[in-house]
Amino acid sequence: MINYWKHICILSILFVLGHNVGYTQDIEPKQEINIDDLGNVSDEFQESFFEALKQKAITNYDKAIEALEKCIAIDPEPNYLYFELGKNYLELKLYQKAEDNFKKVIEVKPNDKFVLELLFQVYFQQRKYKESTGVVEKLVTFNSMFKEQLANLYFLERRYDEALVLIDELDEEYGVDGYRSRLRKRISSKITNPNNQISRLEKMIKDKPKVEQNYLNLIYLYSQSGEKEKAFEVATLLLKKKPKSELVHLALYKFYLEGNKTEEAIQSMKIALKSNKIDMDSKFKVVNDFLLFIDKNPQYASQLTDIIALLSNGQENGKVVFTELGNYYFKKDDKEQALNFYERGIKSNANDFSLLRRILLLQLDLKRYEKAMSGSELALELFPAQPIFYLVNGVSLIHLEKAEEAIEILTTGIDYVIDDLKMESDFYQQISAAYQKLGDATKASEYQEKVNQLQKKS
Repeated sequence: MINYWKHICILSILFVLGHNVGYTQDIEPKQEINIDDLGNVSDEFQESFFEALKQKAITNYDKAIEALEKCIAIDPEPNYLYFELGKNYLELKLYQKAEDNFKKVIEVKPNDKFVLELLFQVYFQQRKYKESTGVVEKLVTFNSMFKEQLANLYFLERRYDEALVLIDELDEEYGVDGYRSRLRKRISSKITNPNNQISRLEKMIKDKPKVEQNYLNLIYLYSQSGEKEKAFEVATLLLKKKPKSELVHLALYKFYLEGNKTEEAIQSMKIALKSNKIDMDSKFKVVNDFLLFIDKNPQYASQLTDIIALLSNGQENGKVVFTELGNYYFKKDDKEQALNFYERGIKSNANDFSLLRRILLLQLDLKRYEKAMSGSELALELFPAQPIFYLVNGVSLIHLEKAEEAIEILTTGIDYVIDDLKMESDFYQQISAAYQKLGDATKASEYQEKVNQLQKKS
């Protein structure tokens, strides 16, 4: 039984995004051949064959291949020889030779699941998606979960409608899955003419009016197409069919916000945040949308405590949630959003050194020099022996055209640097930059030389 399909699905998307990643697999190995499986063969054949298995087990693939070639010279008929050859060539990443040998087995046993799995690896590692698709279409007959990989391959081949059909089938059979939901959105965003999908989902809703996911998928398609009124109609229809639906509120709160129905929006948000059926990613999105809303409508800021409390399982202080939201976006490399939440979280926890450090570094990264300057001054009052805050303050001052003040704070802060060549080098680099701003090339060069000397040591 193969169980690597999920890894492959993730890798497919990474390939599309242009990442250079390795192939991850976890195959339950086929039981090795024993003497009884070999049939009526000579002692020399047996000896060479089991020598090949031994060499493969200790990763001597070249020697395993040599032993198998000896077997073929004695008797070229057994197809298990080509199966073993293919596996060794695959380990050596000699894909063409691996493919040639697996195809020899397929000619005799066209529906051998183990060979098809390995042939799929051969094609996929070379990004031969068309050939991979042909193999996975056969593997689907053994395990319907291969449909997810097949949907992924259809996406790579721009066969979007077929991909969505497979995702719908999997959702119906196994329930909604976070990865498939993300894949669905990625595919839907590529569809230029959603009419086929809209018609199909409308029919599915008519045939099975109690299945929430079909409504949600249709809402998403209409929203993507800019038909917000139709999307809202579908949402209200779902609420009518299933008044206790929680998932529908993921769509409704947005419509209410856009329609200035704030009380209804807040009520829908609360239902969504309390729901056990809604994943944390979606809940973070709800809170983020509400934060954006109160930035423009501060009169509703008093509702924020209730919203945050729901996400933090009733915890009255929202600091932890803000920090976790910041961590969430920081990991996603969304620095703007991360800083937004961190700054909200620090208000009730100004003594958190790690959080304060991250905020100041993000402010520098995003060129918020005024904020970084004032924030680092406050940080130095709390942590007067921490060199990182002197460095942040100095960098901010340089960018704010206050080079003399920068030199003063940097030369003070460097005294607190202990056994950290990298940070010491950073201080000297910034002092050099400050002198450069002042037009003192001699001093700038002097400190740059200190940087060069430290870099040689590190």
